[in-house]
Amino acid sequence: MNFENITLRRLKDNNEDYKLLEKWYQQKEIYTHFEQRKLNLEEIKSKYYPRTLDNSSISVYMIEYKNIPVGIIQYQSINNDNKVLYKIDSDNCYEIDVFIGELDYHNMGIGYKSINMISDYLFNEKNANLLVISPLKSNINAIKCYKKSGFEIKDNYITENTIGILQEYVLMTKEK
Repeated sequence: MNFENITLRRLKDNNEDYKLLEKWYQQKEIYTHFEQRKLNLEEIKSKYYPRTLDNSSISVYMIEYKNIPVGIIQYQSINNDNKVLYKIDSDNCYEIDVFIGELDYHNMGIGYKSINMISDYLFNEKNANLLVISPLKSNINAIKCYKKSGFEIKDNYITENTIGILQEYVLMTKEK
C-alpha cells in the first residue's frame, strides 16, 4: 500500500525488522502507550514472528516514510470478548493499533495517513462495517490523530493493560 511518501509493507521475519521493533520498544513514549513495558529482542520475536505468517489473525505492516521504517500499524478482526467489552453488535469489525517508533517523525502526519490507508483497505478490500481503535485516555496526541482520521469517541472503558494493571481507554469507531 502506497500513498504519497508512505508505504505499508508486511512485517518480515528478519532481524532487521525485529531490531527496529526492539529499538522502538525501549522508548518510554512508545512502550507506555502500546505495551506498557520494554520488550527485548527475544520477546519481540516471540510476539511478532507469528504475525509475519500468511495465516496470522493479526496483520502487521511496517510504516515506511520515504523508504525509512518509522513505525508499525496492525489490524485484526474483533473477537467476541472484545465485542462485548466494546458493546458492538456489528459483524465484520476490525481493530487497529499503530505507533510511530521514530520520534523524529512524530507530528508529520505519517500516523494519520497510515490510518487512512489501512482504513480504506479494510473498508474496500475486507468489506469492514466498523473499525475500532482504543488508545489510552491519557494519550491525547493519539486521540487527536484518530479524530482527524474520522474516528469518533463512543465510550470510555476500564480494563487490564498488557501487564495486568487497570487503565482507562477511549473507544473510538469509524463506520463505512
